[in-house]
Amino acid sequence: MISTSAVDTYLQSNSRRFVDELKELCSFPSISNHGLEAIKPARDWIANRLSGFTDRVETFDEGGMPALYAEVKGAGRRKLLLYEHYDVQPVDPIDQWEADPFEAVEKDGNLVARGVADDKADVMARIHALEVLKHLGEIPVTLRFLVEGEEEIGSKTFEKIAHKHADKLKADGCLWESGGFDSGDRPTIFFGVRGLLYIQLRVSLLAFDQHSGYASLYPSAAMYLIRALASLRDQDMNISIQGFYDDVVPPTEADREMLAKIDPEVEERKRLIGFDEMIRNPSHDKVIEQLLFTPTCNIAGVTTGYQGPGSKTVLPAEATAKLDFRLIPNQDPTDILSKLRRHLDGHGFEKPAREPDPRAKREHPGRRLPEHDPPHVPRVGEVRGGLMEKIRDKLFTIKYVEDTGHPHIEIVDQAVCATKCKGKYCNHFCPAGVYEWDEEQQKNLVSFGNCIECGACSIGCPFDNITCHSPRGGFGAQYRLG
Repeated sequence: MISTSAVDTYLQSNSRRFVDELKELCSFPSISNHGLEAIKPARDWIANRLSGFTDRVETFDEGGMPALYAEVKGAGRRKLLLYEHYDVQPVDPIDQWEADPFEAVEKDGNLVARGVADDKADVMARIHALEVLKHLGEIPVTLRFLVEGEEEIGSKTFEKIAHKHADKLKADGCLWESGGFDSGDRPTIFFGVRGLLYIQLRVSLLAFDQHSGYASLYPSAAMYLIRALASLRDQDMNISIQGFYDDVVPPTEADREMLAKIDPEVEERKRLIGFDEMIRNPSHDKVIEQLLFTPTCNIAGVTTGYQGPGSKTVLPAEATAKLDFRLIPNQDPTDILSKLRRHLDGHGFEKPAREPDPRAKREHPGRRLPEHDPPHVPRVGEVRGGLMEKIRDKLFTIKYVEDTGHPHIEIVDQAVCATKCKGKYCNHFCPAGVYEWDEEQQKNLVSFGNCIECGACSIGCPFDNITCHSPRGGFGAQYRLG
């Protein structure tokens, strides 16, 4: 039997190292949304740490982001499965971070970094706990680690991994991720969580964005989507989808009695999060019940039109929204998705009978549009002569002079942008042009700058054969000659 005093002594002697190791793990930008290359360094680092304390470390790969498996034999016959994940959410919006998201900062006794709470602190806490057990005595039960690499993108291949390796994952119990202490230093244990349905809605009504002067003639994808979203629920989370609540299982009286005893920490939440009142204004003893037993319809994000600095008079051709539904026992995500589709159809937001013309469909990183050359707008190719050397390997923006309508090229100081963000967190709107494309893309068009997705820039030279369809807008591209 290991004494608690021996454990305390070991922890105190190694606490600084433990924190530093957690900070090192947090330094890996393991954003699963960014693909395999983004998460591999964190995976390899964890595998190396696990190999020092376990009998073997394996990689489970079923075509998505790979998971790690490690096992260490214990003295007893019982087996405990420890689940964690090493991938993290994106860092957007980057300008709201006070420090580099992947350089952990110690602040008021806490660590601040992307992914530290979800879920890298749990990963390291369990590895460090195993280290303590190995150093001070024997392992009481067999421990089986499963560290997933795609939890933040829906665990797309997790089911395949679980079925294929069922024998290795079999255990008498499973300790899931998360947990910790509340503001009163009371330990928390979760007995379950709500389910999730995550979807994206897309509306495309025009071939490409138009000047807002045409808003009296052409339909607005933004307004269409907003009306559709507004039909789903009200401000009090009363969801209007027919049949949405049919299979909901309410809490039992025993559930309610237990939930009422949990301190909801309302004042602490107000101070930390900054809200004035909660949805439905639940009484103190009903807050946790409402939190856990109320299914939700949440708009996670809306993308449409222009959101850059200053103004731009644009009529958006397309609008997208990401929604998540938190589901409670007996609600099935497939059933809820079908009911959502019926709701949208029934409210005039029918799915189109056919896909839009693929020439007008947005693709990443660029899209070609039907040939169209407005007579009052010179072809961009007319400015090519004598300018190629000026823009070679530069980040530039094309704008049009209001009076003449002639194109004007401005070189962007790429060094300023690159210094500001260090090239880690840029997406395809990054004006520094440091977004990581694949090899083939890097040979041609490397990035957009102040992109309005007008279709002028696609893979290849934007001066050769593509007409800009937005004479009063502007787009940026980094062009490499040849």
